[in-house]
Amino acid sequence: MRRRIIVAIVTTVFATALIIAIPLLSFSSLGIRSRANTIAQQEAQDALRVVQYRQSQGLSNDAASLAPYFPQNRLTVITEPDGTTESFGAQPSGPVVTGVSEQAGFRSVITQPIDSVVSLTKVALNIIVIIGLAMLVAFLVALRRSRTLTSVLDTLADDAARIGSGDLRPARRYGMADLDQIADSLDASSERVASMAQTDRRLVADVTHQIRTPLTAIELQLDEVLQAIDRVDLDSARAGISTAHEQVDRLQSVVVDLLAVSKNLDVASTDVNLREVLMQQEAEWAPIFSKHATSGRQLSIVHSDIVVSGLLGPLQQILATLIDNALVHGEGTVKVSVRDSAGLAVVDVQDEGHSISADLRSSLFERRVTGGEGTGLGLSVARALAEHLGGRLELVSTEPTKFALFLVQRDKDGQELDSLTQAVVAEGDPGELSSPRAASSVSGKTQRR
Repeated sequence: MRRRIIVAIVTTVFATALIIAIPLLSFSSLGIRSRANTIAQQEAQDALRVVQYRQSQGLSNDAASLAPYFPQNRLTVITEPDGTTESFGAQPSGPVVTGVSEQAGFRSVITQPIDSVVSLTKVALNIIVIIGLAMLVAFLVALRRSRTLTSVLDTLADDAARIGSGDLRPARRYGMADLDQIADSLDASSERVASMAQTDRRLVADVTHQIRTPLTAIELQLDEVLQAIDRVDLDSARAGISTAHEQVDRLQSVVVDLLAVSKNLDVASTDVNLREVLMQQEAEWAPIFSKHATSGRQLSIVHSDIVVSGLLGPLQQILATLIDNALVHGEGTVKVSVRDSAGLAVVDVQDEGHSISADLRSSLFERRVTGGEGTGLGLSVARALAEHLGGRLELVSTEPTKFALFLVQRDKDGQELDSLTQAVVAEGDPGELSSPRAASSVSGKTQRR
């Protein structure tokens, strides 16, 4: 591990140095050449001034007289107006630059090596030396840091193994930003794993709760089928089997719908006629209520052709939960009706009981809260399904107990659903819910199993 860290750091420093050095050397070469051209041009102008000055003073411009003025490490060519040309020095080797100046018939040309200004070789050597020093420093730093990193990584690996085994205690911190970030990631992963496990447990609990009613209905239908067979009433038996088959289909949709809610998946709403939902609920619950007829329990469903935006399966589950809740915890007749209010379709489920106590009102929509025997999941799941469809589930009256499911009607604007719901809820029980604030405060105050 230490060797890999050292090699990685030194290689990174070397690659970085090369990335910097190559363009630096290229730009240095261009800068040196530009500077050498400028100097050569200036030297040509100076040489021309020397020749012109000597001529103006009546001095000779022969080769012997001009030689002291021009260095031998470069080539200087002087051309006079009469065409006489004198050369001084020798043609330099290697990369050269040329400067030319002309005035009053005189012409000077100077050719000198680029290295006469700054040696490109020296610049390259300096860059190489800097790279070497950087490599040395990188090696020393990598050697020291690798010792610390190796020890810390071993500890971090132990933390990861501990979290992977199910021990979700926070990972240790090491005072190093990068490694602490890894520890933060481990903590975040453990939280996500715990959250996913909790979500899965909730999903299993919700599914288990929601399939009880369909299973009860299937059991009743099968009992009727057996009775029909005993009577040799094949038509009734076929009808019972068909109804049971529909209940099985509903069981499948229950799982799909609850999975969509738990995973917060987007749903494409469709137009649903409430008559279809209410007829299905009536067919499902009528046999169950008939078994409680001797105790005064009846089911009354008033059908309606209002079309709402939603999904058939979740709407059936919500109403089934409310009816089941009223049957288990309520009294007398359970009445289901639909009304049109403020552009919303409001489905009311009311019984003749008074089963909600004051101390439960603030927490009834929390999971595991129940007013009697039960799991405390039913209305929590129902509200989640309603909100997933863009609707609301509210308590509008406690004496008697009355729930309201607010849905957006087809071709209606549902953007103001919250404020419209509060207004309609307030109308339901003037004594308790006479203001929007009061309406908001009862959000979630619903008796559940």
